[in-house]
Amino acid sequence: MGKKGFALVELLVVMTIIAVLMGLLLPAVQASREAARRAQCGNHIRQLVLALHQFHQARGVLPLNAQTGPGTGTSWMIEVLPYIERETVYRQIDVKLPLAHPRHEAPSRTVIGLFECPSDPEGRGLAENRSETYDARAGTNYKAVAGANWGWGDHVVSQPAGRFAGDTHGLCRGNGIICAGSYAEQSCPKIVTTDFGQVRDGLSNTLAVGETVPGWTRWAWWFSYNASTGTCAIPLNYRRAQIDLHAAWDDWQRNYGFYSGHPGGANFALCDGAFRFVRDDIDLEVYRGLATISGRESAQAP
Repeated sequence: MGKKGFALVELLVVMTIIAVLMGLLLPAVQASREAARRAQCGNHIRQLVLALHQFHQARGVLPLNAQTGPGTGTSWMIEVLPYIERETVYRQIDVKLPLAHPRHEAPSRTVIGLFECPSDPEGRGLAENRSETYDARAGTNYKAVAGANWGWGDHVVSQPAGRFAGDTHGLCRGNGIICAGSYAEQSCPKIVTTDFGQVRDGLSNTLAVGETVPGWTRWAWWFSYNASTGTCAIPLNYRRAQIDLHAAWDDWQRNYGFYSGHPGGANFALCDGAFRFVRDDIDLEVYRGLATISGRESAQAP
C-alpha cells in the first residue's frame, strides 16, 4: 500500500485557508507597526518641547529663530541641540557666520534622529535642494507652530485679537509660539521672540510643535530659521489626497503647513509637553485657535 498524502483538492483548500489567514493578519500587523511608529513620533516631539522648556528655564525666553544679518541666522532647532544631547554638533556651528559658510557644511548635513518621524513616506535623511542657495541638507519632520495668521495662497487669515491682531504676515509676525522672524526684509523690521508667559491661552491648550514631510515641501530642514516653522492657517495635510505633493514641493504658499505620513492625521505637542494625535477632519477654526498663543479662543486640545 502506498503512503497516504494530500490530494490536490485538499492541498488547494489548505493553501486557501492560509491565504485567508494571512490576508486577515497582515493588516493587523501593519496597523500594530504603524501604532508603534506613531507613538515613537509622538515621543520625539514631546522631547523637543521638553528641550524648549529646558532652554526657557536657562534663558528665560524661547530659542531665537530668525535671520540676524546678511546671510546669517539661527533656528530654534540649532539652539536646542545641547538640550537633546547633541552638544558636539552644536559646537560646530557659529551663528555669527553665514549659513552657507564652509564651516557649516558638515553640521547642516548631520541627520538628527530625534528630528525624524519613522512613518515618513518619503524616506529620511538628507533633504535635496532645500533652498535656492544650498544643496542637500539634513531634513526635519518637525516644525514649531508659527501660528494661524497667513497672507498667501488659498488661505489668507488674520486673527481679530491677541498677538499681531489683524496681521497676515505669518512668517515674520506669526501669532504662535515660534515664527520665522527676519530682520532683513522691510516688512520684518523686528525679530520676534517669545516666552511662556506670553502664552495667555494656556500651555495645555496651545500647539508648540507639529509634523511635516520634507519630501512634500522645500522648507523642512532643521538648520534654517525659514524651514523649521509651519502655520495652522493652512489645513492639516492640505491637498494630500488631491495632488502629487512631491511634485508641488516648491509651492510654499500652500505647503508651509503641517503634514504627516500617519494615516488620518498628525502628531502635535502642546506647550506643556503633552502630545496629541490631531485628525485631518478637525474643525479648521479649532485647529487655528489651538495654534495661537493669545487669541482668547475657547478651543481645547483634542
